[in-house]
Amino acid sequence: MTTPQLTALPHLAILDITGDDAQAFLHAQVPSDIRTLNNERAQISGWCTAKGRLLTTFVIWPIENGYRLVLASDVRDAIAKRLKMYVLRLKVQVIPATDLVYGLLHPGTALANLPLPTTDWQVTRQDEMTAVRLDSTRVLLTGPENQFQALTADLACASQEDWLRADIAQGFPLVTQATSEHYVPQMINLDKLGGVSFKKGCYPGQEIVARTHYLGKIKRHLYRVGSEQPLVSGTEVRSAVLNGQACGSLLMVAPGLDGNWLALAVLQQDATEGALYLQTEAGEQTLTLIDLVLPEAAE
Repeated sequence: MTTPQLTALPHLAILDITGDDAQAFLHAQVPSDIRTLNNERAQISGWCTAKGRLLTTFVIWPIENGYRLVLASDVRDAIAKRLKMYVLRLKVQVIPATDLVYGLLHPGTALANLPLPTTDWQVTRQDEMTAVRLDSTRVLLTGPENQFQALTADLACASQEDWLRADIAQGFPLVTQATSEHYVPQMINLDKLGGVSFKKGCYPGQEIVARTHYLGKIKRHLYRVGSEQPLVSGTEVRSAVLNGQACGSLLMVAPGLDGNWLALAVLQQDATEGALYLQTEAGEQTLTLIDLVLPEAAE
């Protein structure tokens, strides 16, 4: 049995959306159906531009009088500012929270006095701590700093890179500042992860997202790739098949355990039939195609 490992996740931050109109407000902004959420259930979701491009992705679950979003730290403040522009006269507060975000790799059944969730997207709570299971290997945690300090004294610690490698292994799509407005939801499998509802009403980009779904015109998909040299999120990927044209970009990157680098990349499907590379100052950096990310469709 693998020992549970706790790790701080400074690349993630929290945004709380509260108020009497919080559900109606978010339901009109995001592509998922947040009305299906309850105190024991979270989901992945995102926020799109009018052109259907994702500004960010996040994990969301209900809190007292509202919802908690965990998203990339480098977009949190910009997203908060932009969301406030749409509040108008609604009773909604958009609040960057001070709680920290941690991750638990190889979780057991409990963490101190906090019972851990046993099914994907289940939420458990104890006092000021909340746990959300992302998959069988990981639990996302939020809470005040002092409670995490107490936990780190008793648990083995993992690195942030361990968590990022798990993101890539699980095909978990985090849109950061480097990739904001690059992708429609289907390109990063947000629909297959339960982050898009095709039965709900309007939201920004809904027409384009729905048309992509019903016409089946998605030409770019999510892949895992590797390289012997460092990788940077947002870097354009080029294709030999397409005579050196850009065919996509790196969504998320992490150093591998063997000295190589790993990444999730959104790539044009026909470009994967030949060599892939990055154009750097030092020349061409070869990418190795590992596989196509095809998570099981959400129930």
